[in-house]
Amino acid sequence: MKHLPIALALILVAPLANAGEGNPPPEIFSQEKLQALAGQLAKGGYVFYFRHAATRHDQEDHQPAALADCASQRNLSEAGKDQATAIGAAFRELKIPVGRVIASPYCRCVDTARLAFSRFDVSDDLHFAIGLDKDQRQAKGEALRHLLAQAPAPGTNTVLVAHTANLEEATGIWPKPEGAAVLFRPDGQGGFRAIGRIPPELWADALAKPAKKR
Repeated sequence: MKHLPIALALILVAPLANAGEGNPPPEIFSQEKLQALAGQLAKGGYVFYFRHAATRHDQEDHQPAALADCASQRNLSEAGKDQATAIGAAFRELKIPVGRVIASPYCRCVDTARLAFSRFDVSDDLHFAIGLDKDQRQAKGEALRHLLAQAPAPGTNTVLVAHTANLEEATGIWPKPEGAAVLFRPDGQGGFRAIGRIPPELWADALAKPAKKR
C-alpha cells in the first residue's frame, strides 16, 4: 500500500461507521480516488453495497408489497435504467471482477442487478426493511452484516443491491442518492470496514475518462 496516495491509504484503514458509535460516515470518493483504487479492486476481496438505481417518483410501493407484481411497486425510471447499465459498463472498463451478485426481491433492485451485471441471485435477507416491525428490521440488519462480513471468492468482489433502510439498520450508514454505493472490506474475522461512498455519477465519469493501463 506504500505506493498509494496518502489520502487513499487513510481511507483504506478507516474504521466502519457503525450505528450508535458516533463515527462519521465514510468519505465520498472522487473520480480520482475511484481510479486510484481500481488496481486494488481488480484483485478482489471487497463488497459493494448498491442502493438501487434511480426510480420513478410517480409510483409508490403497495403495502404489503406484492413482490411478484412489479406494477405494484416503485420501479426504475429511464434514467435509472441508464444508470444501472453504466454501472456494469464501468465495472468492465475498470476491470473490477464480480463474483456473487445478490439483490433484494423488489423489482427495482432486481432490474438494477440485471441491467448492470446480467446475473444475480435474489435473497429475502435484503428485503426492504421499511414497513417491517422492529424484530424483523433487526433480523434484516443482522443478515446484512453477515453478508458484508463474508469474504468474496478469491479474485472477485461481491455486489449487493438493496435499499437505504437496510444499510442504515446494519451499519448506521444511509446511502444517498439512488444508485449510490458504499464499499466495504471484510476483515476475515467476521467483521468488515467501510472504505468509502461512491456517488452514482462516478460510473459514467469512469466511462468518459478510462483508467490508465496498469
